[in-house]
Amino acid sequence: MLDAGCGLGGSSLWLARHRGAHPVGITTVEHQVRVAREIAARRSLSGKVRFVQADYTAMPFADRSFDVVWAFESLCHAVDKAAFYRESARVLRPGGRLVVAEYIRASRVSGSTGETLFDEWLDGWAIPDLGTPDEHLAAARNAGFHDAGLRDYTWSTRRSLRRLYKLACLATPIDWTLYLLGLRSGRQHGNVVAALRQYQALRCGLWFYGILTASKPW
Repeated sequence: MLDAGCGLGGSSLWLARHRGAHPVGITTVEHQVRVAREIAARRSLSGKVRFVQADYTAMPFADRSFDVVWAFESLCHAVDKAAFYRESARVLRPGGRLVVAEYIRASRVSGSTGETLFDEWLDGWAIPDLGTPDEHLAAARNAGFHDAGLRDYTWSTRRSLRRLYKLACLATPIDWTLYLLGLRSGRQHGNVVAALRQYQALRCGLWFYGILTASKPW
C-alpha cells in the first residue's frame, strides 16, 4: 500500500497497526521522513511500514508495485494533479484501488469574495490550488482508471473543521499581537488566518470534503 504524501506518517502508522496493511509512505520533505521513521520505531512498527523521500508525481517505484494507492489530504499540494493520477495508475497492479481524500473546490466560479477566502486559505497552508470534481474525475479517467467516483463526505468532517475554526478564533488576538510585534513569522500568522478562511469558505459552499475512489482495470 502506498501512502502518497504521508507527512509525518500518521495515516501509514494507523493503517499498519489497525488495518494490517504494509504501507510505504512517501513525502518530499526529508525531515518528515526522519521523524516518521523515529515514530515507527517507538511504536514497534518499523517492520510493517517504510518511509521514503519521494515525489508522488514522479515515483521511484517499478510498474505494478502496489495493491492500493492512498492520498490523504495531500494531493491539494500538487501543482500538476493529473501527474499524480498517471503515476498512481502506473504503480498500481491490475485490479488495484485508488483512494483520495481531499478538499474539493465546488466550481471555478466563486466571485471576488470567494476568491479572497480561497487565496488567504490556500496561501496560508501552502496549497497551490484545489481541483473541482470534474477536474479530478477527468484526470483519473484519462489516466486509465475505471469506476471513478467522487462522494461528498463533508458531514463526517464538519465537526473537526468547526473545532479548528473555533480554536483559530481564540488564537487570533494573540496571533495578531505577536505578529505585529515581530514575534511570529508571516508563515505562522498565515496558518492561523487559513484556519479561519477554510471554514468560512466551507460555510459559503465554496468547497467540500470529498473521497474519490477508482480501480485499475485488469
